Amino acid sequence: MTTGHVGRWAEQRRLLVVVIGILAVKLAVCFFIIPVFKGQIGSFYGIGAADNYASIAKNIDLGNGYRLAPDTSPTLMREPGYPYFLAALLYLFDNDHEAAVVANILFTSISAFFVSQFARWAWPAKWMYLVAPILFLLHPGIVIAELRGGVEIPFISLLLCFLLLLRRAILGRSVAEYIEAGLLLGVTSCVRSTALLFPAFLFLGDLVRARSWPSVGWAASKAALLVCCALIVLAPWIVRNYILVGQFVATASVQGIAMQAGNYICTHADGHKGLQELDADAAEVRNESAAKQGYRFRPGYYQLFFDPRDELSFSKSLSEQVVHQYLQSPSVLVKCASENLFNFWFAGKNRIATLANFCIQMPYMAFALAGVLMGLRRKEHSTIVLLLLFVAYTVLIYLPIHAQARYSIPLVPILSILAAIPICSLLQEGPKEQSANT
Repeated sequence: MTTGHVGRWAEQRRLLVVVIGILAVKLAVCFFIIPVFKGQIGSFYGIGAADNYASIAKNIDLGNGYRLAPDTSPTLMREPGYPYFLAALLYLFDNDHEAAVVANILFTSISAFFVSQFARWAWPAKWMYLVAPILFLLHPGIVIAELRGGVEIPFISLLLCFLLLLRRAILGRSVAEYIEAGLLLGVTSCVRSTALLFPAFLFLGDLVRARSWPSVGWAASKAALLVCCALIVLAPWIVRNYILVGQFVATASVQGIAMQAGNYICTHADGHKGLQELDADAAEVRNESAAKQGYRFRPGYYQLFFDPRDELSFSKSLSEQVVHQYLQSPSVLVKCASENLFNFWFAGKNRIATLANFCIQMPYMAFALAGVLMGLRRKEHSTIVLLLLFVAYTVLIYLPIHAQARYSIPLVPILSILAAIPICSLLQEGPKEQSANT
């Protein structure tokens, strides 16, 4: 073994020890401490089954199919990956939520190694491989997400895998590597579809930097290849949806609800009600609207329909109403987008939760901004550019729709990588330039 390999192995052992130690502490906290304070925490942060993923999983396990309730229609509301994963846990374990929490903690532990690898590429300081994963694993938002029955944690793991493969493809310019990245983008989109259109955003970035028509053609080709491969993975879900509703639905039907909720919260915020109260009011408006339009449904935060075509039709009508308002009053769009920029990073259930989120996120964001400024001065900064493009893309996705702090959780690994740069630079004097591929 060369000296470099010995040093790398020693670093991996240190990282493994730290990850296992944090994993053990988290398991102890989740099962012995959190249950005692669950009532107090729950008023500020959601802990438990969330967003109806568990409802779909239970119906799958009971043999009722992919639906939210036994007596309602099959649903398109959620992408299929996470409900089927929860259904598998429900089949294997008595307490599916506890199993989901353990799975989430394992997912974040695995993701820490992906974060470590990105950190090595982003900046050549000695302790980057360790500091970035620690910042990621100990971020309070990640800890809360691990306790939820939501999709954020498995999405983070798959997203980091996709970005790893995408970086390799960008540097290698190999068609086979782009195919692999595209297929993994499809798997990721089966869990959460937020990243599906990132190749198009990547193409726009390449278009700005393109200096010749061949480079434009290559940029367009690789973006199209990534999306096509992703759609191949999503094909069974797309076919199933077409059979149900007779229309092309690549991901989920929840967008209309998200747009209506975001628009309502923005246009009705008066300083007296918190985000959670406004969100509940928006749900009541949806219930009233669905009833007036003559749909057969079960009221609630999510309207449960007895015909999947009604579910899709109602979602589209909500989207059209919001788009129409924004076209009629662009100032409302500017107002909502501006508020969503703040909400995306900080907004919680109430003012206390929002203040807590602000106190947690601001140090990460301040160090991350310093890391960006430092990293972009390096000759080799392709990794940081890729990560920044994904951050910008994700934020832009939510600005016109709906935003709250938990939607920024998938970006915590990137914040942690960038924030580690100035921290590690303070731990050692003058980091020496190294190759980004070492």
